[in-house]
Amino acid sequence: MRRSRKQSVLVGLQAASPQSRFFHLDRGDLDYIVEMLNRKPQGGTSPYADALIRLMERLKECGGNLKEMMDGDSELAKVVPRACTTLWLPSKTGRAHLVLQPSTEIKALSPMPEPQEVEKRAELLAALLFHVGTLNPEWDKLAGPCARCGRYYLKKRASQNVYCRRKCGNAATAGVRTRERIDAEHKAKMNHAKTAIKDWKRAKTQEDWKRWVSQETGINLRFLTRNFTETGEVKPAQKEK
Repeated sequence: MRRSRKQSVLVGLQAASPQSRFFHLDRGDLDYIVEMLNRKPQGGTSPYADALIRLMERLKECGGNLKEMMDGDSELAKVVPRACTTLWLPSKTGRAHLVLQPSTEIKALSPMPEPQEVEKRAELLAALLFHVGTLNPEWDKLAGPCARCGRYYLKKRASQNVYCRRKCGNAATAGVRTRERIDAEHKAKMNHAKTAIKDWKRAKTQEDWKRWVSQETGINLRFLTRNFTETGEVKPAQKEK
């Protein structure tokens, strides 16, 4: 059976009134939201990304319960609903459309704000994108940040909740395996050195324990100094009487 595509009341409005800016509640809106979330100017962070990320994190803290999020912040509950206005638009057929547009306050924002106005502009635009995003039929596909690169992304499958792409997942897995291998090698070398130290204590030699252990095991002096002498585990090694 062919699955029906999710559609919103905003389909086709750009053609009806191309001079206006409409949100279609389609993939394009989500792509723009992801772009905003990942916006990081060279040498710093974006106040626009930060404002939207705060809203996303707040929703996550509420376990995805949007009502709980709004009920817990009276100011936010005022700003987000007012970010958009809805216009009833008749067509040339017997059907009408609902047009979702930025509020008058947001439309009046300067595209080149003064430094003292940037924060307010960022907060209002974040509320606008959050408002539009939560109406999107595919809002649940928005995920992040990626556990490896920190970017937000649109899920290609429902179970994709950790990494933004296969490359990040593979790199993270490889990193864990490398760390496990290094830890195992370090532990084995430590045990080898501890056994050699016990042998040195019983050996008939006047040679310094580190040099003797290094010669017997092939473990370099720097490793022995860093992991035994500097940690105080050997203070210093003493011969058995």
